[in-house]
Amino acid sequence: MLFWGLYMNNFLEELKSQPDALKDTFNYIVGEGKPQFLKIRDFIKRGGITKLIFTGMGSSFVSSYLPYYILNQYGIAVEIREAGEFLFNTFPNVKQNCFKDTGIIIISQSGESGEIRELLRKINAIDLNDKPLTIGITNNPDSYLAYMTELQVYMNFDEEVSITTKSYVCTLLLLYVMAKTIIGEFFTNETEIQNVEAFLGEVRRFLQDQKQINKLWKELLSSFGYDIDFLEILSRGPSLTSAHQAALNFKEIVKSYSEASSISTFRHGGIECLKESTNLIILSSDKENFAFNIQFIDKLVNDWACGKILHITNQEFDEKAKKLHDDPKIITYKHKIKDPHLAPIMEIIILQLLFYKMAEKKGIEPGKFLYSQKITNDI
Repeated sequence: MLFWGLYMNNFLEELKSQPDALKDTFNYIVGEGKPQFLKIRDFIKRGGITKLIFTGMGSSFVSSYLPYYILNQYGIAVEIREAGEFLFNTFPNVKQNCFKDTGIIIISQSGESGEIRELLRKINAIDLNDKPLTIGITNNPDSYLAYMTELQVYMNFDEEVSITTKSYVCTLLLLYVMAKTIIGEFFTNETEIQNVEAFLGEVRRFLQDQKQINKLWKELLSSFGYDIDFLEILSRGPSLTSAHQAALNFKEIVKSYSEASSISTFRHGGIECLKESTNLIILSSDKENFAFNIQFIDKLVNDWACGKILHITNQEFDEKAKKLHDDPKIITYKHKIKDPHLAPIMEIIILQLLFYKMAEKKGIEPGKFLYSQKITNDI
């Protein structure tokens, strides 16, 4: 039992250490890493790169949703591919022009995952004239990924020993800055840097306030429930990054099944599985998608079937939304991060804290792998 308590404390300690990790990553971004971001921007600005492919496994793959939503809105062609499927099923068989004018951003905290190593071997075997630009994002400068890519961007935080916490939020921050740099909105004025610094300050205040965390656990989970066998997590737009990572974290931490989906997709199939016992989390951290989500929540409560709904948002409510959220089925949590592309970092921190407490209440060791491992170096 002593070992278990120590392990749980270590996991919670890693959750709470995320502000320091994010700060270390940001110091790297605005310092040593800045030339790398500018090189990537210049490749695209000069027309040398016309398409970007983001790839990784697990949380690294999920993080790719963030630049996907930022860059596609600015007319930059972006694909996201799970590295295993990229390696085995969608890697081109043709020998010429398969990656013409393409940049491949490969994400791996360890830089040593089996799929990543094999994918790099395939990419680097391509004829030099057809070879894509490769960019590695990792926390390990001595990794295979770092050695075998042309440009490298580092997470720059201390070791992570439990399931993904620090590495995921630091990757999101790197990808946020990369996407904003590509579209010309970062490193162009001091305001953007100040906005991120203010954001990091808010994350730190939140995670250092144990009273606020205790309140989060007590008020949300006493209403939403601790012992949940299946959890549906829904969103639209950039917050889908959080939905997919939260579903993965729920399975890893609470050891119960979870599904993430866009609300649009959920209405084409998943809606038929709704029951009075179906618990849902809905994420709404940008204004346009919030308006759509309110309509969806209204339908859930008044026309369809569901259990409890935990609505995590940063939006102000009009009278209609206030009245809707008076329904006892809906539990609301409002965070303070207004930028919809930075909000996923706060969203996942909130959800990780909730899942930690759920696991504790169920007598499960949060953060301990049963069958997988921190670095999956086989394929």
